[in-house]
Amino acid sequence: MFNFAGTTHKQIVGISVTPNIGVEVLITDRKSNQVIKYGRRFIEYNFSTREIQDYGAFKGAVIDLFNELDINPKSNVFLTLPNVHFDFMNLPLIIGEDAISNAILAKAEESYIFKRVEPVSAWLDINTNANTDTRHIVYASFQKTVVDEIKDVFADIGSNLVGIESSYSAILRGVYFSNICSQEIAENYSWNVLLINTNSYAIFSLVGTRLVDYQEVPLAIKSFSYEEAYQAITTSVSQILPNYPAKKLLIVSQADDICAEVLKTQIIFDEKIETIDCNKYAKRPFVDVAPEITSKEASSITLSALGAANSQMSDFLVLNILGRGAASQQTLYATFMFLDKEILVTPDFVRGVSFLIFFAILFIGFMIVGLLRVVTNIQDRNLQDYKTRTTTAETNIKEFQNQGGVVDIDSIVNEIMAANKQAISFYDSLASDIPTNLWLTYYYNKDGNKVAVEGISTTINDIYGYYKSLKVISPQSSIKLNRLQVVTGPLDEMDLDINDTKKIFDFEIANIASPKSLKGTADNQDSQNQQLPNSSGSQRPAGATIAPPVLPKLEPVDMN
Repeated sequence: MFNFAGTTHKQIVGISVTPNIGVEVLITDRKSNQVIKYGRRFIEYNFSTREIQDYGAFKGAVIDLFNELDINPKSNVFLTLPNVHFDFMNLPLIIGEDAISNAILAKAEESYIFKRVEPVSAWLDINTNANTDTRHIVYASFQKTVVDEIKDVFADIGSNLVGIESSYSAILRGVYFSNICSQEIAENYSWNVLLINTNSYAIFSLVGTRLVDYQEVPLAIKSFSYEEAYQAITTSVSQILPNYPAKKLLIVSQADDICAEVLKTQIIFDEKIETIDCNKYAKRPFVDVAPEITSKEASSITLSALGAANSQMSDFLVLNILGRGAASQQTLYATFMFLDKEILVTPDFVRGVSFLIFFAILFIGFMIVGLLRVVTNIQDRNLQDYKTRTTTAETNIKEFQNQGGVVDIDSIVNEIMAANKQAISFYDSLASDIPTNLWLTYYYNKDGNKVAVEGISTTINDIYGYYKSLKVISPQSSIKLNRLQVVTGPLDEMDLDINDTKKIFDFEIANIASPKSLKGTADNQDSQNQQLPNSSGSQRPAGATIAPPVLPKLEPVDMN
């Protein structure tokens, strides 16, 4: 059965690149609010250039994960990358988008990364103030060369890349999906996220779903010993957290050198503290997962991967480098379920279905045309038959007209009656004029006066007597006694048991060659010729035994 995806939440395959973790591929189900597919592969990330070390390895890892998770390579893909540049800016309301892009470009170029390469950015309004005619925006920037490389990778794979985003904004959506701060979000309380990276930490201040402020502090954690690293983070964070009062603090560690649970015990915060370890210290999953995903795999899921798979959440900001705002501005492909398989409605799929529909319509059209041709041919034959009959009728009419247009009906009727009268007379002879010692075996009459009669008799006198009676019935008839001979064996269906001293004579009285004579056999069961018993009811010869009589099998009179 078909189960079409809604227009609000089309299926997105989330892919996230995280230092020390690698590539994650993840799909979530918004209805059950759980992760239904997850996998990851380690790849190297270059911290100095802030990009993937080997794009070939990245491409191979994505393909392997697609195959492993049975994901259609042509799916919609949303990618998150480690942050390169993320910041806020206040600008006048009156300036246009081009001016905003130029202002962001000038600000981004202050970073050492963009002194060598061109940046591409995405931005969104956080707040506007009509009284001061200012707007507060948040933006994220990446290297254009990195974006182009990634586009090429997914073009080779055949995926529909609908977005590229900083992991920072994606992490906030991941928190929302995990329901860790659901109460604060629902009641529009303030809450903070402390994100620990390998070379820095960042604090995000939110009210409900709205990002209010952000601050990132560089900190080379690897340069410290185990105890010193915790002390350095605690000292630095304790100076900043008072500036962001909140109902909850969520500590997220993506650095293998820092355990969020341990850091929680050292940070002074008056409200509730929650922790998530996305590193080697991860012990339990913080999000619901499908039964197919193991507990070990589930504990490795990062918030940025969750955010990538839920880039259409309208409640949180989406800084999509490929298009300002949510991924809805990209070309998203709908999906539907058929026989428990997810079908992606890509342009190729639509074209394929269109071709199938076209050929189906074409085939049906040919069938209809063929059927119409058959019906037309039948109608043409019927029409031709009608024309032939009409032509014949017209010819007959013309013949009658040539004869004066008068038809002698009386003459025609008299001819028919005469023929019928003569035929009936011959038939009457079968019942009343047959001598006692004569039996008829065959009778044929055509046109009333064309007669062929065959039979047997024990006396020649009876044969002559019967012949004379037929002549009396039709004196104008040309019937003759064509055959008269002696027979000794059984004849047709009659077995005559008589003395040898008595003879049986076979005769034929006719004025036409009968069908029986033409066929050359007297016992052909498929012909219309039939044998007749003694239909006159005369006595059989003394001492003779005759087979039980059967109904007369006479030829019909042909009135034509």
